[in-house]
Amino acid sequence: MPKIGKPQTTTLKIRESAQQIWLAGLGAFALANQQGGKLFTSLVKKGHEVEKGNKARLQKVLGRVEKIRDDAGRAIEKVTSPFPGGMTTALQGLGIPSRKEILTLTKRVEELTKSVQRTRVTGRKHAASKPVGVGTPA
Repeated sequence: MPKIGKPQTTTLKIRESAQQIWLAGLGAFALANQQGGKLFTSLVKKGHEVEKGNKARLQKVLGRVEKIRDDAGRAIEKVTSPFPGGMTTALQGLGIPSRKEILTLTKRVEELTKSVQRTRVTGRKHAASKPVGVGTPA
């Protein structure tokens, strides 16, 4: 035959635990009601302190990032600035014209082309204005 006393003891313990949990919840609720304003003010103050500290840390990190960016920019400038000047000198030594010289020559060729075209048009006009056979010995 099963023992009857043991299940009842377990049920009583569960009920007592549940009652204590319920009372703890009610106590927390009552305390929050009584000190709600103080608690809220305290939480706002603590949140402000945390935010202030985080902003300070963020500014510090951003300052480091800016310094790293500036240092990298200076390093790149040091590496690349001698290159174009040295390259230009080397190309001139080989007789290769610079970009400026090529642009000047291109502009001059365009001017000469226009001049030749104007001369052709003017020459055709003069040839067309002279009557054929007039003024020429026969």
